[in-house]
Amino acid sequence: MTSIVPANIKVPAHLAARVGSPSLLAQSLTGGLSTGGESTPRISIKGARFRIVDGDTDTVLDSTTIEVVIVGANPRLSKTWYAKSWTPDAEPSAPDCFSLDGIGPDPASTNPQNDLCASCPQNAWGSKVTPQGQQIKACADQKRLAVVAADDPEGTIYLLQVTPAALKNLNQYQKELSVRGIPPEIVKTKLSFDTDASFPKLKFTFGGFLDEDVQTAVDELFGSAKVKDITGENPRTAVKVPQIAAPKAEPVAPKPAVKVVEEEESPPAAPAQATKRGFGAPKATEKKKFGAAKAAAAEPAEAQAKAASSLADEIAALVGEVADD
Repeated sequence: MTSIVPANIKVPAHLAARVGSPSLLAQSLTGGLSTGGESTPRISIKGARFRIVDGDTDTVLDSTTIEVVIVGANPRLSKTWYAKSWTPDAEPSAPDCFSLDGIGPDPASTNPQNDLCASCPQNAWGSKVTPQGQQIKACADQKRLAVVAADDPEGTIYLLQVTPAALKNLNQYQKELSVRGIPPEIVKTKLSFDTDASFPKLKFTFGGFLDEDVQTAVDELFGSAKVKDITGENPRTAVKVPQIAAPKAEPVAPKPAVKVVEEEESPPAAPAQATKRGFGAPKATEKKKFGAAKAAAAEPAEAQAKAASSLADEIAALVGEVADD
């Protein structure tokens, strides 16, 4: 794939001080532009298959059951509304109106329908009728969860959006944990599909308790800014539209060394990356059930020749929100 900007570009000496410095123009160029989808890696259930969606990469997992650890949950239901009806062949697109807190439309919504979600006509029962004649809401309720792979707690944090049909399953799962006094943050949650449903519908079941090292890793994630970005509790960093910040708030990248234009230096070889565990990775041991869909960097040819709390309170809020669904 051809890069838009060459990787080994040489910077003239008079511009060297400008490279890596904040630029208001750069922020203005991207401000208000959609990234073309969720920038956060997420787990999709399209076609009743687990898919890891990371940017433009969509990796279908072999297994129809995966184990995760829930490390964050938005205490409120999010809402999404599309002006056009969904079709199997439709290209993924951002909703026309959405809310991360279920109170009002997000500022990034391109076609907000009402000032408040509670009084929005799209949020009323009967505002949409399914092909089977069932009256539902045109604006769909969802639950935003942040999860990690149970075998890779220090790896990627994923967004998992629980669809309206599966909200009761999540509610029942939390209720059963609560009755036994088990907080959801100390267990593995097994995700699978409801085979009685004619559409992708998640099931949640107990997958066992966390090992001590895994528990230590996930405890550091609860309440973190990164997790809240994913769940939508930090709305301005969780929306699809990039936020414009003051230059001093932007991290300054290291300034590249200035190269004389006449020089012909070969760029240093990129260091090899370690293979990560998580969703979709090759099974190195029986313990690894799925892994990150990122391959390690290829070894040099010479080297190849030589060597052949509490989450429970947040999720419990769902009990009251979906009890009447």
